[in-house]
Amino acid sequence: MLKLAFLNLFRRKSRTFLAVVGIVIGITALIALNAVVDGIYNEIDTVIGSFQAIMVMEKGSMDQTLSKLDESLRAKIESIQGVRVVVPEVWILPQTVEGKTLALSQSLIPPTIYGVDISAYRKLRGNGWIGELEKGEMLNSNDKYAVLMGKSLADDMHKFIGSSIKLNGQKFRVKGIVSSESELLGNLIIMDIDTAREIGGFPKDKVSSFYVEVIDPTEDRKVAKKINFALGSEVEANTASDFSEMFAGVMENFRLAALAIALISAFVAAIGIINTILMSVMERYREIGTLKATGWGIIGGIIGILFGTALSLYIPAFGIPTLIKLEPVLYAFLFAFFVGVVAGLYPAYRASKLDPVEAMRGA
Repeated sequence: MLKLAFLNLFRRKSRTFLAVVGIVIGITALIALNAVVDGIYNEIDTVIGSFQAIMVMEKGSMDQTLSKLDESLRAKIESIQGVRVVVPEVWILPQTVEGKTLALSQSLIPPTIYGVDISAYRKLRGNGWIGELEKGEMLNSNDKYAVLMGKSLADDMHKFIGSSIKLNGQKFRVKGIVSSESELLGNLIIMDIDTAREIGGFPKDKVSSFYVEVIDPTEDRKVAKKINFALGSEVEANTASDFSEMFAGVMENFRLAALAIALISAFVAAIGIINTILMSVMERYREIGTLKATGWGIIGGIIGILFGTALSLYIPAFGIPTLIKLEPVLYAFLFAFFVGVVAGLYPAYRASKLDPVEAMRGA
């Protein structure tokens, strides 16, 4: 039966091509978009997994680069019961790197300047956002024009200990390379907070956010609630769990969008298959439409999987992380097969209603 289904496909090559293209587009989009969603979620999950503190930002800000708070809030946060260390931070997207203007469209994860209060950072029990020092030395408070670089960025830019990097026209010496499991943190350029303010045109009495380490990590949500209660009109305090829930919802919306795109493509493909099979039924009564539809579904599914996988492997070249999982691929193939079978039901029904004698004459 399957052999007949595939052989019938090649009797009308142009029709077959047009019908298969619709399925291929849908499956390619489904696999590629799912890979992007899974890749981004994996990156975020890795970052959140290493985040053992409370992030305090300006209320309503989407991320740290869009947040701006008075540094005077630090004393108020430090006075809240359960808080151990408060680290002021400045997050800036550089205008130029090595004299070249950065376009956000070049990469989903652009180089980011992370200015941190070094003396406060050294009091942390963990590594914060910086990660493990792989090579070189940690920054000191008097290291004005020295930086640490994330390993991913350092490798991409061929930087090493002692080399220099120019940011917004100012030259810096690379003092250390830090490793990270996530590309999000692997693209950080870390420096003293005052230097970051200077080259980024950031007000001296402002910060982007506060990294708040608590005395008891299991009490982080309680402490976050206290911060929100005391300073709720100005700030928004979130724990790692809060961020995880937030991004899980966002990623699920992206996943639904990917499914919607695939469904639209599948619907268009189904219409094409129905139309093509009806033509075949009228031309050759002894062919059963369902067989051809099954062949289209399988062929389109296989090609779509190959294209989708190839596209998923190519997308990271643009700085967008992807992660290919077996489950979505299997679902995509079954989806293509299902579309082909369903699209063949009506033509098959039409064929079954034909008078046998007329069918023999029309053969």
